[in-house]
Amino acid sequence: MTDTTAAPPNHWAAGSTADPLDQLVHLSNLIGQETRLVQPGGGNTSIKLEVPDPSGQPVRALLVKGSGTDLRTVGRSGFTRLSLAGLGALRDAASMTDAEMMRFMADCMLGREGPSPSVETPLHSLLPHPVIAHTHDVATMSLTNLEDGIAARLVGEVFAGEIVYVPYVRPGFPLAQAVSQLAGHIPAGARGLALAHHGLVVWADDARECHSRLLRATGQVEQYLEGRRRGRLVLGPARGKAPPLAVRHATAEAVLPVIRGVLGATDPVVLHLDDGEALLQTLAAERLPELTRRGVATPEHILRAGRRPLWIDLDFGSAPETQAESVRAQLAAQRAEYDAYHTRNASAGEQPLPDWAKVVLVPGLGMITAYKDKAGARTANLCYRATLETIENAEALGGFHFLPEPDVYAFEHWPLERRKVEEEAERERNTLLVPRQVVVIIGGGSGIGHAAAIRFAEEGAHVVVADLDPAAARKVAAEVEARFAGRAIGVQVDVRDDASLAELYHRTVLEFGGLDCLFYTAGLAPRFAPVTELRREDLQRQMEVHYLGAVMAVAGAARVMRRQGRGGSIVASVSKAALAPGKDAAAYGGSKAAMWQALKVAAVELGGDGIRINALNADQIETPLFLQFVKERAAGKGISVEAQLELYRARNLMGASLIPATVVADLAVLLASHKFKYTTGDILTIDGGLPEAFPR
Repeated sequence: MTDTTAAPPNHWAAGSTADPLDQLVHLSNLIGQETRLVQPGGGNTSIKLEVPDPSGQPVRALLVKGSGTDLRTVGRSGFTRLSLAGLGALRDAASMTDAEMMRFMADCMLGREGPSPSVETPLHSLLPHPVIAHTHDVATMSLTNLEDGIAARLVGEVFAGEIVYVPYVRPGFPLAQAVSQLAGHIPAGARGLALAHHGLVVWADDARECHSRLLRATGQVEQYLEGRRRGRLVLGPARGKAPPLAVRHATAEAVLPVIRGVLGATDPVVLHLDDGEALLQTLAAERLPELTRRGVATPEHILRAGRRPLWIDLDFGSAPETQAESVRAQLAAQRAEYDAYHTRNASAGEQPLPDWAKVVLVPGLGMITAYKDKAGARTANLCYRATLETIENAEALGGFHFLPEPDVYAFEHWPLERRKVEEEAERERNTLLVPRQVVVIIGGGSGIGHAAAIRFAEEGAHVVVADLDPAAARKVAAEVEARFAGRAIGVQVDVRDDASLAELYHRTVLEFGGLDCLFYTAGLAPRFAPVTELRREDLQRQMEVHYLGAVMAVAGAARVMRRQGRGGSIVASVSKAALAPGKDAAAYGGSKAAMWQALKVAAVELGGDGIRINALNADQIETPLFLQFVKERAAGKGISVEAQLELYRARNLMGASLIPATVVADLAVLLASHKFKYTTGDILTIDGGLPEAFPR
């Protein structure tokens, strides 16, 4: 995947400011926006300033990017403030466990506001320079993912002593200690460190000069790499061409749910598919399967993209089910390989990681990345793209070389990082109803569907808002996206058209990798008329949406869920009309009753697959469709809308007026959640109490 793009221009004048911390924020944001310098969440920056302590007295402090912040978006409050005098004790510490280091740094904080100190804080504190930036840039990783002797020689050749090479030491206290011991030997004119397998550290007296030095250093390496790679096919010849886009996407639809089901066996994952042309060319290279087994570009990528990718070979000419079975078999073999790796390195009682793989490479199809959410899956993609470029560059310099297996295992299981992952997963399980689920809402553009899209997202789901009105679907999706970035898309669907339904599930699988829940709440206003005056087209219109469309939607969702092998939930809104007859509503009520019967049959058929089918009997819900009913009923009786609403209120046992759509949305989410994991073939009522519609 050749990419020798020049370093980004120095956009400093536009963000220039006199305040040193504001300058550091600007430096951080500039670095964070360039993914070849740092990948999302990675890298860090710091500045040493005089600031007031909690009592208001001036004190020398280190302000360093805090744990959990992102250079792209970090602001003034994202920097942890620590006492430099307190941190000075690190120079004399002979050893320090991770837990001791974190307690020590917490004690050095000036007040308890702001994020926790990052594990890179000791490194920043022990270097004496005012402003420091640490990047996981492709250029430096390419230069240092080599055998030590070669890397040291090349760093000296490229930088002539201005950047000092540091052999690999685990980040945190060990790296800070190694740099501290090296400090007395760093030449006076040096402006940074090239850390083996761990990127570049540069320093300066101010943020602007630090940025300039960073770009100059990475530019020097890029220029050197361009000369060494020119005209060379370092990854070997291509093993073939990628199939046409239509074939690739059909194959993706067949295999992505399988991959999602296997990688999300413990906790669901969300997938991201990258099938860019340059990437496909790289994946076709003859030597790549062997090279990718050597590791990633930096330990930071182990946390975000796994220790190494899985590799899947596909026969694009075979049937979808054959492709799916092939993927299952290959994933099982690679899981067995991972288990053997775990056994070789694990301490007594140490369990394999649930997120044991995050990147899957499929020549001809693309790169598939898995994470707890779409944003994380995209980050894994960016990290592994950086690794692929690093591999190609390093091969041109002498051979890509990563860490020994025990070091990889130790970093993969590093308690400081694993604790954050495990605590977040536990917090999701304890506080959210549908974390990491992918939910399709048909009829999501208004009313109950609109409310459900918001509630599913609030409870942790990724949402596909589908509606006959594409503008309405996109508007609701945008509303979700504004609160939960990367978690919603809007799709047009016409449930009367099988091709449209198929495209909906195709889009869902390609966007998120699979499906956990379908909420079917599509509705069509009837033409109220006595049986003697009904027309065939009146019946047909209602059946197309409430029965035929619903059954075909359930079938499409179930096919995806079966391929995943993780079960699933299907919830449909059938309304009072399915249970209680209403005058002049044979077309509407008959179609809803047919839907309810079909749902019960589906529950019988799909229970063995762990797919639950349940329904909602909702009435008097404040939606555009129900308000239209009210107007038509009122007009037919020659009374006001208010009078008709009063009739509705008076007929239910609880005297309920219009019921908010959010109430139905709450129940839809509950039915889809683990709270109802043993319930199928059931119906829940939201109507204020209508005896004639009691389901049992």
